[in-house]
Amino acid sequence: MRDIHSRLKTVQTLDPAVTTGARSGAPVDRQGFESVEHIVQFGASGDTLSGSKKFDVKLEHSEDGSNWAAVTDAKAVNGGPVDASGYFATVDSAGTAQKEYRIGYAGNARYSRVSLVLTGTHTNGTPVSALAILSTAHVKPVA
Repeated sequence: MRDIHSRLKTVQTLDPAVTTGARSGAPVDRQGFESVEHIVQFGASGDTLSGSKKFDVKLEHSEDGSNWAAVTDAKAVNGGPVDASGYFATVDSAGTAQKEYRIGYAGNARYSRVSLVLTGTHTNGTPVSALAILSTAHVKPVA
């Protein structure tokens, strides 16, 4: 099968919700797939974002789906750098909200996820959701 539909699996990792506090996405199990892409979507913020009131988006990985560590090795990601804390995106202004941020996990751990780290008090919140796309399945078509 050469169509894209039969080769991809999607997993909702952060349900769409107005976010006022830290959140961790559901673990994405890469077993049976070679690659995973995490996509985080931000809506219009209900708060005025700044350097002291912001969202940092972190990529984490795990061997068992329970014990998590930040992905800090540039060789373990595709599509953007990660810093020493595992952050690959910062949403700290109206210009950085209402966008999507993507990163591919290419490390060796079986599980990966995204987490939201908030700085400051987010009274009104910001709509955020996340999705993972698994690709290059070992068995096709993907169910």
